[in-house]
Amino acid sequence: MRLTLPFLNKDAKKKTAKKGATKKSRIAAEGRRAARRRARARWMKPALKIGAPVAIAGALSAAGFVLWSNGTIQRTYDNAVAATMKTSAEMGLAVYQVSVSGRRETNKDRLLKAVGVRVGDPILAVDIQDILDRVNSIGWVESAVVERRLPDHLHIQIEERKAAAIWQKDHEFVLVDIDGNVIGTDGLERYRHLKVVVGDGAPDRTAELVSLLEREPMLNSRIVAAVWVAGRRWNLRLDNGIDIRLPEENPGDALQRLAQLERDHRLLARDIAAIDLRQSDRLIVRMTEEAAERKRAHKDET
Repeated sequence: MRLTLPFLNKDAKKKTAKKGATKKSRIAAEGRRAARRRARARWMKPALKIGAPVAIAGALSAAGFVLWSNGTIQRTYDNAVAATMKTSAEMGLAVYQVSVSGRRETNKDRLLKAVGVRVGDPILAVDIQDILDRVNSIGWVESAVVERRLPDHLHIQIEERKAAAIWQKDHEFVLVDIDGNVIGTDGLERYRHLKVVVGDGAPDRTAELVSLLEREPMLNSRIVAAVWVAGRRWNLRLDNGIDIRLPEENPGDALQRLAQLERDHRLLARDIAAIDLRQSDRLIVRMTEEAAERKRAHKDET
């Protein structure tokens, strides 16, 4: 049996078509919204994967900053180091022997104070660089080496400066080496035979002075002091009180000329207060007051 649908008029057809189109539009819109939801879900997943660790790291960083700012991390570290050092000392890694080589003039007590360790201190906790800096600050020490010899031995090897002169400044006397480095007053009494240098900048000229005087050994043996004048030239003082004024230029030639006069005429044995050698073509001699008085008296008698 075949069924036949009733015939639809035109208005019914339009309504039916319009209704069908509306339904299709809704379905298409729903499809587009679903596609957008799927796309959003796809990019949100990696974002969540990245964002979660970043958030965790940020929280940990904030916590670490708080711990650091209130010193908790540093105290924990320091306590751990101290505990380790204590354990190492209990196991025998402690200072029980300190030896020194190369010491002749350096004061023993001052050196031990510079080393600054006590018997039983953990040897691994000893700061070698700090010891080296303190030892090198001692005037007599030119250079030093500090060695940690496990399990219980510290060794200090020093090379000392050689005293070359005594520097007088503001009525005080200190030893200096050939390069003008100040050694200090330790051992000063043993070096009274050295020449005294006077004046600002005189220590820096010590090597120059020594070289100059060594050219004339006879005069060198009699010179007790040298004054650096105005940063330009030397005045020399002999053991009998005579002052010798050297020129700024070619002081060695002037000193050689004086040495020849001494050999020929015994000039330095006379009643002379000062000899001026600053002019190359003449020699100016100033007599002592006593000699000048005798000369005046003799002139009056005649």
